[in-house]
Amino acid sequence: MSDENHTGTAATAGESNLPSGVSDEERRRIIEEERKKWEEEQKTEELEKKARELEKIEQEKKVEEERREAEQKALEEEERRKTERKNLEKEILAEEKKKAKGKGFGAGKAILLLLVAVAVIGAVGYLTFDAFGNQNPWGDTYPYVAQYDVHLPDSKEVRFGNVPVLAVTSGEQVTLKIGNDRRTFGLGETVEFPAKHMTVKMYGIALRENDYSLTVTYRGLVNNRLNFLIIARTSQSPMPGWMSGMIIPSDVLVRPV
Repeated sequence: MSDENHTGTAATAGESNLPSGVSDEERRRIIEEERKKWEEEQKTEELEKKARELEKIEQEKKVEEERREAEQKALEEEERRKTERKNLEKEILAEEKKKAKGKGFGAGKAILLLLVAVAVIGAVGYLTFDAFGNQNPWGDTYPYVAQYDVHLPDSKEVRFGNVPVLAVTSGEQVTLKIGNDRRTFGLGETVEFPAKHMTVKMYGIALRENDYSLTVTYRGLVNNRLNFLIIARTSQSPMPGWMSGMIIPSDVLVRPV
């Protein structure tokens, strides 16, 4: 239907509602006001329709941008892991050569086996890597202290090596389970987790042994993730980046502070 027909309809409706005894001039004025009112309503409806269409387009653009960002992050993560694998090979070879210096044929044989392992890593891009972090402590002291800003997903279990970690919020409280130990505490509160022992192995060879204990402060919800300040006390110096990078789950953010 054309605007003229719409206008005629609005004018006819306005005219039919006029009381009797109204002068022609008053009748024309009332009909004109009804027509203008109807036109304003049509303009408002059209603007609202266009606004909804623009909002839909913007939302589609946002979804596409998020998809592209996720793909880019996945590519960057894969490149990071490749770089870490190369660094791992170099560091292990350097360490084993240092240990083997002056130890005769046995150590040389160990290095030969290690070279074979490194060759396999380079060929298939795969590491047999295990981190057992829930063992009873050896009773060592903790001369090393490091602080980390940690962001965990809400109500989703993640694994640091073989240690399951689950954080669940309820209002301003959070229940945090690390291994078999569970703590419930509020925003800004700090709790202690009992000391444990960690063994890190590759191809069954122990690369690292250390005791550790954790002090955890809940700092609230940040970007739909649960934010904690974690103070880690360890019997050995903090593990190298390539090692921690293989233990930390991909959907957990950990930053030294």
